[in-house]
Amino acid sequence: MPTREPQRVVVLGAGVIGLTCALSLVEQGYTVHVVARDLPEDTDSTAFASPWAGANVCPFKSLEEGPREARWETVTFKKLSTMIPSGLAMTLKGTRRFAHEESQLLGHWYKDVVPNYRHLNREECPPNAIGVEFDTISVNAPKYCHYLAHELRSKGVTIERRYVKSIEEVFRETFGARNDFVVNATGLGAKSIAGVEDQEVRPIRGQTVLIKSDCVRCTMDSSDPTSSAYIIPRPGGEVICGGSYGVDDWDLSVSPDHAKRILSHCLRLDPSISRDGTLEGIEILRHNVGLRPSRSSGPRVEKEIIELNHEKSPIRIGSRLDDATKGKSAKTRGVVVHAYGVGPAGYQQSWGIAQDVVKLIQEGEARESKL
Repeated sequence: MPTREPQRVVVLGAGVIGLTCALSLVEQGYTVHVVARDLPEDTDSTAFASPWAGANVCPFKSLEEGPREARWETVTFKKLSTMIPSGLAMTLKGTRRFAHEESQLLGHWYKDVVPNYRHLNREECPPNAIGVEFDTISVNAPKYCHYLAHELRSKGVTIERRYVKSIEEVFRETFGARNDFVVNATGLGAKSIAGVEDQEVRPIRGQTVLIKSDCVRCTMDSSDPTSSAYIIPRPGGEVICGGSYGVDDWDLSVSPDHAKRILSHCLRLDPSISRDGTLEGIEILRHNVGLRPSRSSGPRVEKEIIELNHEKSPIRIGSRLDDATKGKSAKTRGVVVHAYGVGPAGYQQSWGIAQDVVKLIQEGEARESKL
């Protein structure tokens, strides 16, 4: 009995979600092609969020608010932990402080996932605030994406730069024949690409300052609702200082006043980020602005069957050729697996989301094989 040819998957988008999905699919034996407007090498591009992320693991939702997110983050934390010996990921002590009235929002579900979890004492927190400490993980965002891209290319995957206008054109054109599946990991692009046009997609503007420092503690502080801040060390002796959350803000310009506020707050949280304890003693490498790809009703990770209009034949349906449609236009169905809208949590949820994407494609493959 002949061996069935590998199913073909086009992954649309080369941010951390798209690259992780692509690698997970290749490891499951799929033939994968990545198509994106912005590539991992575009480390100066503000058109996508992945190069600018703090890229650590720090849950934002309670188990009741986000059971999927909790599962994705559990999977990802375990996966990133395996990368620590290679230097791709680093472990560090993490501290999170937030306003007392928010204490029930988090749920502390991850106390059984991360090592050395404990509640902070009252004297370790600002007035009217509570906090926790735990061992977390971070990666160097641009270098980590380069690693994912290198792994894909070493396995024969092509990563192609192309501006795509519609989901249908991806099905028709990438491999020179109709593709079996498309993974839509376009982030903010899902708002405008034809065939998706998801108007729930919205940007969350983030401004950060990349500094050189020997700081090894991750600090997340939202105890003051008017001025949040975070400090995220990452492999290579660099530290991300941030603290902005501009919902529906598309402005990509750097605000000097905002940068000064961020550094002042971060310096209060951890004076070790400065050589001499002053703002002037902070070694600034660059200022960054990125747009986190969020979605009003939460991440979209699901399978969708869409109708495709084809004028060329034969029409490929799964592994079959439908010769009855030769010489005339026809409609077939395509399987799209959406994976976008995760906001600031792309890195910490990436491997869990990829696991779900693989399962959804496997389900679609099983369905096609019965046709």
